[in-house]
Amino acid sequence: MQLENKKIIVTGGTKGIGAATVKLYVKEGAQVVFCGTNDERGKATEEAVNAMGPGHATYYRCNIASKEEVDTFFAKAMDVLGGLDVLAHVAGVEANMAAEDYTAENCKFLMDVNLYGTVYTNQAAYKIFKANGVEGSIINYASDVALSGMPNGAMYAASKGAVLGWSRSIAMEWGIESNVRTNCVNPTIKTAMYEEWLRTVDPAVKEMHLAGLKRRYPIDGMMGDAERDCAPIMVFLASEGSRYINGQIFCVNGGATMVR
Repeated sequence: MQLENKKIIVTGGTKGIGAATVKLYVKEGAQVVFCGTNDERGKATEEAVNAMGPGHATYYRCNIASKEEVDTFFAKAMDVLGGLDVLAHVAGVEANMAAEDYTAENCKFLMDVNLYGTVYTNQAAYKIFKANGVEGSIINYASDVALSGMPNGAMYAASKGAVLGWSRSIAMEWGIESNVRTNCVNPTIKTAMYEEWLRTVDPAVKEMHLAGLKRRYPIDGMMGDAERDCAPIMVFLASEGSRYINGQIFCVNGGATMVR
């Protein structure tokens, strides 16, 4: 087991990539506390992964856009874990529409969750690492669209671009100060959020998107699977095998985006 007795917090762990990450972390022997905003899914995930073992997971509700809720969640997590080795910050949201239609409320919602949620959770984790002398790992989630752009998703792309800038900056600052490493994962994975985007996006954009999948993804000609393709990189970035990797972007997308 690669993560035996590792103490890990996962945000956005009730569905999609987050749930797949919690599942594999527990399978690899980690002690996990995870959060989300859907208690039914959270408890179902908790029950399912604990039945599998050999690690253990505990669910708490938390809206990461609220610093107060984040701080409360981390305090509860420390009561359970007694320490922290890894933060896997997966939680995020989309709001897709034409660029000219974004309102101040839309923009605030995206930035509150995607950027400030990243800031709040990262700060909370770093304070624990620093207080305990732990050379921890922070894994943030951005998006390929932060690099390539996205029709009908300009503000989402902007919020994820901000996550990349934040992550690379703290990788330098906290790496120098405390040997804490920070990396980003840019996934192109079929998730419930992606399926919802397909259902709600402009039909012309959807048609163009589907037609381009086979040309865009050299591996498989389609988007990847959360459990098969994304969760394993989360295990690697949480393990000691990644201790000298810092400030990097891992594009889990079959070669659709090649970072230079």
